[in-house]
Amino acid sequence: MAIPKDLVIAIFVCAFSCSAALAARDLSDDSAMVARHEQWMAQYSRVYKDANEKAQRFEVFKANVKFIESFNAAVNRKFWLGVNQFADLTNEEFRATKTNKGFKPSSMKLPIGFRYENVSVDALPATIDWRTNGAGIVKISTGKLISLSEQELVDCDVHGEDQGCEGGLMDDAFKFIIKNGGLTTESSYPYAAADGKCKSGSNSAATIKGYEDVPANNEAALMKAVANQPVSVAVDGGDMTFQFYSGGVMTGSCAFLPH
Repeated sequence: MAIPKDLVIAIFVCAFSCSAALAARDLSDDSAMVARHEQWMAQYSRVYKDANEKAQRFEVFKANVKFIESFNAAVNRKFWLGVNQFADLTNEEFRATKTNKGFKPSSMKLPIGFRYENVSVDALPATIDWRTNGAGIVKISTGKLISLSEQELVDCDVHGEDQGCEGGLMDDAFKFIIKNGGLTTESSYPYAAADGKCKSGSNSAATIKGYEDVPANNEAALMKAVANQPVSVAVDGGDMTFQFYSGGVMTGSCAFLPH
C-alpha cells in the first residue's frame, strides 16, 4: 500500500523538527558549559597557551562536570564531589601531578607477626578516641605527649621508597625512624607543607624499636589494634572520587596509592 505524500512530508517535518530541537538543546547546553568553564578559569586563574589547548581542556572539563553531577545525583551517597581546581585534568593527568604521584611499592617482604592476635574481641571497648587519650605510641609507652616532626620525615626520608611530598608508605617511614635514631620535636623542625632540604644533626626526642602491619582484610584484627594503640593508615588518593572530593565520609574500593 502506497503511503500518502502528505503523510511522508509530515513524518519528515516531524523528524527534522525533533532533530533541530535536540541540536538546539545541545548547543544551549554547550553554551552554558562554556560560560561555566570561563567562570572556573577566572576562579582558579587558569590560562591556556592557545585556542587548541583551551578547546581540549574544555572537553575534559565538560566530561568531568558531567561525572560529578551524575555521581552527586545518585541516592544514598555518604559523600559528594565538587568542581575544584583539578576539573580540567583527566584522571591520568591528576595521578601524575606532583601533589599526587604516590609511590611505587616495594617487593620487600613485610614483617610477620601480630602482637594482638590472642586478644579477645569480646574484651574490647565499644569505642575509643585516642585524641582524648593522648594519641601516640610515645605517650602510651612513656606517659609523655610529644609532638614529633613530620617535616623531618618529608625532608630526610628520601633515599628509599619514600619521596617526601611525592608519596610514601608508613612502613618505610618507620624504617627511617629506627635507622635515624628517632625524630626531633615539631617545635625544633616545624611542618612546612613542602619538600625542603634535610636539616641534619637534629636531636631525637623519641624513637621506636619496631613496627607491625595489621593483617590485611581482617576487621577483627584492626579492632584489636585500634583498641590498644593508634594505627597508621593510607588512602587511595588517585581515583576520580578523590580528585573531586568535596565533603562527607568517603567510601569506596581499595587501591594502592598511599597518602
